[in-house]
Amino acid sequence: MNHGVLIIAVFLIFAALMYRRLMPALLAIPLMALVMTAVCGVVPASMPASLGTVILTGSAALAPVFVTVIFGAILGRVTLDTGIARSIVNFAAEFSGDRPAVVAAILCAVVAALFVSLTGLGAIIMVGSIVLPIMMTTGVPRRIAATMFLMSFALGFIFNIANWKFYTKFFGVEQQQLYGYAFILAAVDLAALVVYAVIAFRTTRDYATWAVEADETRPASVPWIALLTPVLPIVLYFAFHVDPLIAFPLSAVYGVLTTRPRRMVETFIAAAIRGYEDVAPAVLLFIGIGMLFTATKLPAFTAALAPMVSGGWLHNPLLFVLVFGLLSPLALYRGPLNPFGVGIAIFTVLLGAHVFPPIVLVAAIMAVVQVQNVCDPTNTANVWVGNFTGVHIEEITRRTLAYQVAVATLAAIAIVAGASRFFGVNPFSPLVSPAAAAQDLPGLFAPERAAFAVGVGSDGQDDSAAAAQAVIEALNRWPGVRAFSVSENPNAGDCSRKSYAAFAHISSTRFALLEGTDTDVGLELSDCAGWGVDEWHEHRVISPAPAKSDLRALGFTVCERMNMWRQLHPAMAQNLLSKGLAYDPLRLKPTFFYSLYKTYDGYMRAYVRPGGPAYVAGMRSGDIVDKLDDKFWWEYGTYQTQSRAYDGKPHTFDIERGDATVHIVLREPFTAE
Repeated sequence: MNHGVLIIAVFLIFAALMYRRLMPALLAIPLMALVMTAVCGVVPASMPASLGTVILTGSAALAPVFVTVIFGAILGRVTLDTGIARSIVNFAAEFSGDRPAVVAAILCAVVAALFVSLTGLGAIIMVGSIVLPIMMTTGVPRRIAATMFLMSFALGFIFNIANWKFYTKFFGVEQQQLYGYAFILAAVDLAALVVYAVIAFRTTRDYATWAVEADETRPASVPWIALLTPVLPIVLYFAFHVDPLIAFPLSAVYGVLTTRPRRMVETFIAAAIRGYEDVAPAVLLFIGIGMLFTATKLPAFTAALAPMVSGGWLHNPLLFVLVFGLLSPLALYRGPLNPFGVGIAIFTVLLGAHVFPPIVLVAAIMAVVQVQNVCDPTNTANVWVGNFTGVHIEEITRRTLAYQVAVATLAAIAIVAGASRFFGVNPFSPLVSPAAAAQDLPGLFAPERAAFAVGVGSDGQDDSAAAAQAVIEALNRWPGVRAFSVSENPNAGDCSRKSYAAFAHISSTRFALLEGTDTDVGLELSDCAGWGVDEWHEHRVISPAPAKSDLRALGFTVCERMNMWRQLHPAMAQNLLSKGLAYDPLRLKPTFFYSLYKTYDGYMRAYVRPGGPAYVAGMRSGDIVDKLDDKFWWEYGTYQTQSRAYDGKPHTFDIERGDATVHIVLREPFTAE
């Protein structure tokens, strides 16, 4: 039974139910998690425990996130109910005078700044109820007022603190990783907002029609120090790295103390109740997302999806820009790219299957969210703004979609072009075929005829031979894999003429104990050139001595350990078996495939993978290193010298080989691009 196909089928069923609005995401996401757990291949005996883990562990997995959202909503209510937000907006409106374009620009800047810390529909309603009437009564056409309000909200939402808490907790990224890309995204989004405003004011000739009477009551004055309330969590989080769980309540208490100190308890409790009401749907959604995320981390779930996502097709940069840029309208109507609808299942599966580094997934989400936040007719914010201003929500979508798709597309291009600079990783394959790399390193990969072939050798002992035969039998049961006995040293030459892509070396040892004979069988996995990948051992105390059947049993067990590794590292295993080189393109750092080690005689020697960049440059295993970058290695020290083999930099070496001294210059490292 293909459990991966069943998982995809479950996803499509629930996606259709959400898309057709037959089942809300609040219910569909947790149900999807439970059904996927049931069909992912968990053995029946473990099914109750697995379902219990998904429900109990999953429902609380994102507790720090939804508690942050609640605290952020409380701060939002304090800012709104105490008049702080109204005072900020009124001050901005008075400063801008009666020029509609200037009023709109300044108020948009205020809205963007406020929604760095505010969250929830309640905040949208309260801020919009203040900003939109001011815009329209000063002559800003209602279509422009509605669209610019949503676009400025989306601009501030790029840095929204509660949202960043979700990114750091759910995806496991650091906030510092987001800074460079977030500023680029904000610059692109701001440019789109400016271009839209210029074109809209020049082409729109109507006037603001206002169907709701403006509130003529003058709000109570707010001390100027209270105006710092929405700014305080921003400073605490971004400048001092204070957790939002602390920054939000501290800021809320500050806001209450500076505005209503005598009614502090009453104001704070009212803000807490109304704030929770504002974000209750989001809290329920986060509980479901946590359950789905927990389900995707089950070993059976990962193993079921591994064959579907282990290929390199997902890393094509053009495909990435197409999906997360040009096709970003798929985030509308709670569609497959909407992280608050159907899309959360897709992003969760991609995260659990390690298809992209988490930071790249977060960047992709931030790109498509710019379309979803502004253009989605199913957003409660869009519905309210459309109602409040008298603008059809479809018109909001029509007027803004091209601009926001351009933002998402440029953001996706920035991710592809600047992944190494922004995130320190580059998961994308080159646009040009990597044939040039194969020509420069002709012995790096195994020939096509050796794909999925595993050579099995032993240390020559009878015990090892018996275990090796069991390993060969076990490997031949793997789909598409063929294993056979090999009696050569894979490190003796490169991979250009090898008949296998991977090599398994079987060893055995015996230790005499009072209880019997402690028998150990080891499996050392290497690639086609003998470069080590991993190693496993199984041992058993057998009295009085092990029989051939015992050694075969140990061989089968140690091979199962290798099979577990294959399931946990699908990309690395796929490349090892198909190409003869074990690497994960998402995690691979530039490498020359050599290491340095100090021997008992005090020499620093090299161990080199045949066919790799260091081998092509002329370095060989056993070479004695005298100088590194024109300095004797002991001037650096043992550790510093050895660590330079892994920094991916093109060092130079003076080495001794027999009676000769050879100067080695490394060129370009292997980067999987």
